[in-house]
Amino acid sequence: MAKSYENILEELVTNNRKKIIESVLNKRTRFISVMLENIYQSHNINAVMRTCDNLGIQDIYSLKSDKIKKSGKNVSLGAEKWLTVKTKPRNQKVNDYLSNIKRQEYKVIGTVPKNTNTTTEVSKIKFDKKIIVAFGNEEKGLSNELLKNCDEIISIPMYGFTESYNISVSCAIILSNMMFRLRETKKKIALNSTEKELLRLEWIKKSIKNINLILKNINK
Repeated sequence: MAKSYENILEELVTNNRKKIIESVLNKRTRFISVMLENIYQSHNINAVMRTCDNLGIQDIYSLKSDKIKKSGKNVSLGAEKWLTVKTKPRNQKVNDYLSNIKRQEYKVIGTVPKNTNTTTEVSKIKFDKKIIVAFGNEEKGLSNELLKNCDEIISIPMYGFTESYNISVSCAIILSNMMFRLRETKKKIALNSTEKELLRLEWIKKSIKNINLILKNINK
């Protein structure tokens, strides 16, 4: 009986690597995702990616964050290999892009540096539906266009003189708070079997050296 494409590739990966892949897959979620708008410093992007990977968050949505796949590996530690980056098409309006996302039963939550009467503290966020947390430009924050499309705006309580965090720090604080609380709810947030199957194959490929050459020989 001929071996399947997947079986051939699995034989090229150690049992230890396969165990790690399964362990990570079982903790991955798309219930919470991240959106990055116009982030221009690659070290911030890669720090966010590392945070997402460690917390089990699979998807990152990119709006004008062109450096999201570039350099910074000393910061990300290769986290970008294991995440799914979804980039807004250049010719698509932000309103239309966000409307399409919301039709997939997500609510978009924007982040701002200061608490106001119209913001919600991160610890008060309800997990009544899937969430995308949006983080904005290092200097200007989220654009007005994106903020207008947010279902909710959150901030982090701050008690010092500077009243600001670096975006990567804000991301780590907010996502850690949300993910820890979400996992305590015992909600079903795991990937479904199809999602796991697709990611498993993708991660196996990324675990094999010279994968392009190997795939070329398999497909002959």
